[in-house]
Amino acid sequence: MTTATTTPAATVPPAPAAKPRKARNRRWLRLVLPPAAVLLLMLVGTLVYQWGEPNAEDEAFLSPGSRDGIGAADLAGRVRQAGVDIVIEHKSSDALVAAYGGNATLLITTPQLMHKYYLRMLKVLPATTRVVIVEPGSATIAEGLLPMQGTARNYIAKTAAPGCDYAPAARAGTAAVVRTRYGPLDPDLGREVARCYDDSLVVYQRAGVNVTVVGSTDPFRNDRIGEHGNAKLATGLLTGAPRLIWLDLHRREPPPGITDDPGLAGAPGAPPSLRPVDPSNPGDPRDTDFPQAGRGATPNPPQPGNGKNEEPRPPDDPPNPLWSAFPPWTYVATALAVLGVVALAVAMARRLGAPVVEPLPVVVRSSETAIGRGRLYQRAKARGESLQVLRDAAVVRLTRLLRLDPDVERPVLIEAVAASSGWPPPAVEHTLFGRPPDTDDELVAAAVSLEQLVNAVTTEQPGAQPAPAAPFEGEPR
Repeated sequence: MTTATTTPAATVPPAPAAKPRKARNRRWLRLVLPPAAVLLLMLVGTLVYQWGEPNAEDEAFLSPGSRDGIGAADLAGRVRQAGVDIVIEHKSSDALVAAYGGNATLLITTPQLMHKYYLRMLKVLPATTRVVIVEPGSATIAEGLLPMQGTARNYIAKTAAPGCDYAPAARAGTAAVVRTRYGPLDPDLGREVARCYDDSLVVYQRAGVNVTVVGSTDPFRNDRIGEHGNAKLATGLLTGAPRLIWLDLHRREPPPGITDDPGLAGAPGAPPSLRPVDPSNPGDPRDTDFPQAGRGATPNPPQPGNGKNEEPRPPDDPPNPLWSAFPPWTYVATALAVLGVVALAVAMARRLGAPVVEPLPVVVRSSETAIGRGRLYQRAKARGESLQVLRDAAVVRLTRLLRLDPDVERPVLIEAVAASSGWPPPAVEHTLFGRPPDTDDELVAAAVSLEQLVNAVTTEQPGAQPAPAAPFEGEPR
């Protein structure tokens, strides 16, 4: 007799369970997002501010022939009506030569585009020539050796009373001039004559030449000249002489050219600073504010590219005007705000380290949650809302069981449920869409009937439960 032995099948080891992915630690966002939001806000504000600022290199900016909002055709018409002849020049050298004839007013609308040597030449103009400079910035003041010590600039021009007895300002009254405010004058470079509009209009005298510095372009622009006393102020500043030399400059200028022709030293009509040094009088003191050509010139030697037949070398790139667009306290306040946000984020952030497993203080059963919610419905006497929640859940479940569309129409749903459960359609309609109950007993009966209908659909037809009697009368809703 042979005994068959059975060999147990080889046991296949279960596949190792995949390790759950470790959630990424996003605590660093608490340190990054607040400063990033502040920087983004500053960037957007700066872009909006720069977008609204007029461009000095725009051909229409304060141009006497432009009708655009940033042009100055309206002001030019008012000046001509006052009997003043306007001479338009597009080069600083030509404007200085025209102004050197005397008995004129020189208007400089874009001093930031003039070369610094031309600004320094204003002091050699005759005493009968008045100069009006429109809103020079701190870099222009420093390079052009204007006597102001420091500036402060607002985001927009504000109105103010003159606050002085200077004739053009007193006649104009309140004007929108207060944007760039100028500090005290350097007594070695100029003598202050008048200071108006909260330090935004300064009149000083240097080497016998009266220079008026206006801290805003608003009184000269077409879209602002009709506001307040802007028109009277701008017209009064430009109509003090029979001629107005209007420097309409819209590109950055190269430095003055240099020539060694001694025959030009005595040429009439040109300011002394535009002539070479007279070789017949080499002992005259040299003025180091601007270069002068000639034999034995040492303080300011000629630069490469500035020969007689060579093109002048373009000027160095000016400093970024964005840094002077905001008052100094803005940067300090921004830095303090960033440091405060970082410190707050560090203080409120969770301490870094390994996660610690902590037991739950209280275990709440799911049935208690359901009972608590039911008691809230009972206390509110929300019988209709309670039954409606059960009916909605039953409709969703029946729709899925019978493979119907979620937005199936009511008659189609009633017919399908009646065919699957064996209940008559009126009973199905009454159970799923009957009127709300009025008492707790009616609510319980309706809930029981609803559960029986769902059970009848989920079970096979031979064992389906019959339709119970309606728990309460009423038309379907």
